[in-house]
Amino acid sequence: MRSGVRYTPALAVALFALLVAAGVSAWVLGGRMFEGVAPSGAPERPPVSGAGPPEVELSADAEDHPLADAVRSQLQRYFDAINSRDYELWSVSVVPERVEQQPREQWIASIDTATDGTIRVDRIDDAGGGRVLAMVRFVSTQSLEDAPPDLRVPRICWRGAFPMVGDPPRLETGSAGSLLSEPC
Repeated sequence: MRSGVRYTPALAVALFALLVAAGVSAWVLGGRMFEGVAPSGAPERPPVSGAGPPEVELSADAEDHPLADAVRSQLQRYFDAINSRDYELWSVSVVPERVEQQPREQWIASIDTATDGTIRVDRIDDAGGGRVLAMVRFVSTQSLEDAPPDLRVPRICWRGAFPMVGDPPRLETGSAGSLLSEPC
């Protein structure tokens, strides 16, 4: 007679059901990542042409976060820096490590013809350790030569989670590879 744990079909079915439930939960929660109430008066879709207004807007959900004003202000600096090609302004909106990774000439070349607009923060989540994640979407226009190699179009709709840390919260990212994009 063997001793030990006996695995039964009922246990296998229970484990399978647990895995399916976890998968469904992840899918449902993942799909809600960029949901949120659009800011009052904000267009539901990107503008027909161009990047749209350069002001950073907050959804009602994002406005409820205690750091909403600080996050909006820093993101406004970040996008203003890109739109005005102002490296000094950009360098105070991102973490020092990001500035070290991207010297002025490289940064200017990376945004040469870009203009960003229709900027919305859908949600702000606490990420622990004094960090927050800002769920942001925006529209960029750029020359085809300056568009990402895998998306050579003049107008792109972007969305992503921007990690921010510090006081004021500075962006820990800035790479197009950390964002989802599609033509718009």
